Amino acid sequence: MRLFTSKRVRDIFMTLAQGDITQAALAKEMKVSTRTIRTDLKEVGDIVSQSGNRLIYSRKNGFSLQISEPEALQVLLDQCQRPWNETRSGAQRRAAMLEALLFDEQGVRLAEREAEWFISIYSLRNDITLLKRHVSLYQLRIVSEGEDIFTLKGSEIAFRRCIYDHRLRLTQATDEDSYVGPVTAYPDCKNALSHCLAEKRIAISDANLRFLSLITGIAQERMARGKWLRDFEFCDAEPGWKTLAEAVLQSLCVNPAMPFSQSEIDFMAMNLVAFCTTTSSHNLVSEQYAVERTIMNHFLSYVSTSWFIHVNYDALSQATLLSHIRAMRIRVNNAITIVNPLLEQIKRHYPLMYELTLSAFSELDQFFKATVSADEIGYLVMHIGAILEDSISHQSGQGMRALVVSDQGMASTRVVCQKILSMYPGLDIVRQISVEQYSLLPEVDEDIVISLVNIVEKNKRIILLPPFPERGQLENIKYYLVSETQPVNAMLTYFSADNFFVLNAGDYTRSSLITFLCDRLTAQGRVTDHFLSSVLDREARASTLLDDKIAIPHPLGPVAVRTAVSVAIFPEGIEWDSGKQVKLVFMLAISEDQFIDSMLIYDFLTNILDDDIIEKISQCKNYNEFITASKKYFL
Repeated sequence: MRLFTSKRVRDIFMTLAQGDITQAALAKEMKVSTRTIRTDLKEVGDIVSQSGNRLIYSRKNGFSLQISEPEALQVLLDQCQRPWNETRSGAQRRAAMLEALLFDEQGVRLAEREAEWFISIYSLRNDITLLKRHVSLYQLRIVSEGEDIFTLKGSEIAFRRCIYDHRLRLTQATDEDSYVGPVTAYPDCKNALSHCLAEKRIAISDANLRFLSLITGIAQERMARGKWLRDFEFCDAEPGWKTLAEAVLQSLCVNPAMPFSQSEIDFMAMNLVAFCTTTSSHNLVSEQYAVERTIMNHFLSYVSTSWFIHVNYDALSQATLLSHIRAMRIRVNNAITIVNPLLEQIKRHYPLMYELTLSAFSELDQFFKATVSADEIGYLVMHIGAILEDSISHQSGQGMRALVVSDQGMASTRVVCQKILSMYPGLDIVRQISVEQYSLLPEVDEDIVISLVNIVEKNKRIILLPPFPERGQLENIKYYLVSETQPVNAMLTYFSADNFFVLNAGDYTRSSLITFLCDRLTAQGRVTDHFLSSVLDREARASTLLDDKIAIPHPLGPVAVRTAVSVAIFPEGIEWDSGKQVKLVFMLAISEDQFIDSMLIYDFLTNILDDDIIEKISQCKNYNEFITASKKYFL
């Protein structure tokens, strides 16, 4: 329990420890009244007396410490050196109480929390009310065991899901945000899992290994406390997965002779299917993967029919995508959460691919028991986003020949390659190889090497790019290429004075602005009456903020009659999402026959994400100023 009830009381004690000081001087230094200082000094006196020392007063010198127990005084001084967190936010309090409810069978006593945290009992009761709503999402319930004493009740599978999500969230929190102590990482479990899966020739990514280790570690922890699964059944897997699951459990168990219930084996099998792949994953049986194949075929058909693009996706790529959809569907249908650390970068660098994927899967809700999360959509983008640019890119074959070297997966590398080709259509990317393959080459036959990782230069110059290159970094390639580009006139075609507005934030909310912009487009005949409902549907599914800097409201799919972009500038900013202000709003109305130019529009939006550019554009007072300030970024 903390001895000092406030930072000011602690600071007064530290000041007294340095020497004598008067009450008036303390009041001036602490910037409070002398009456407040008298109350604080009484509290300091009580704390000091508990340590065997005394706070004394002299009319001449003021207040000072009379030290009889120097060691006890040093303990107080040491406590003063600890970082001071003045208050706990509501979210921090609830995280700490949820931790206690999940792991302490004796429950949470609000009176103890009130004394420890110096928070009113009424605030804590309100926190419990909010926690009741939260845990109900997992089919758990908070039960009162007496006056302000609460425990958590529910099934074991519900407990495990809640613990997993809680600890997964804590792994993303900063040290300053965490009030529940260090997060258990289960390093022994992770190492044992990695070794066991390698022996069984089961492939798993580093990210998925972290998720699986957390789930498995929690399961081990619960079983050690006698909390076993009893009635859990998982039937959506080949028999081999359950055999593997039992072997994994035995390898992780301290006592290999201990039998495991079928429910625990099924639980482990479900998580293995959700995160792992095998060498035979590409030999997919049509009957067993019928739903996943339907989902994949719908996506490929969606791309072809909605955007008028012929999709060429080879058999290996389809098998990889099918395997990913299989694992994703297991996760979504069984409430297994994942976190995509690259999600914001994916949204920023590949917004069109993200929107296309989100739109396609918005029509597949019937195949999932829950909504496909933004994190899952982000991983899908890296798997299938390459279809989009791969199908529309036109390689001239007459420019310089390039070799691309990457330590990333094939899907990620292809996306970067197509981003390069969209800027340099005359470039011929001959091969995409791994770092290991590059090291074995005696020499490079191509004209240049573009690498996404540091490598040793051979006989050709290397252009080094990051895995998610910015446009400015891609522009460095131009110094090595001989190609001509034609100016783009699409900006004047789709950005018009009739759809340009400088507005006062006080006159609009997000909802009213969307309605206003949609009504204007409808009146011009550029969209139908269905457009507004589609835009609102898209807003409800996920935020349309781009890199938290500009807002791009748009419908699900290309439903406009004629492509247009409405621009709304708010010099003082408008709140788009809770607590997030933007100065630029671009409403996108894309028609299905203008796909190529829609890519140019999205590229323009990603090009202006620099804070200085946004500030400059947000100060434009009319359409001509906007075009002058923006056209150099529309490339």
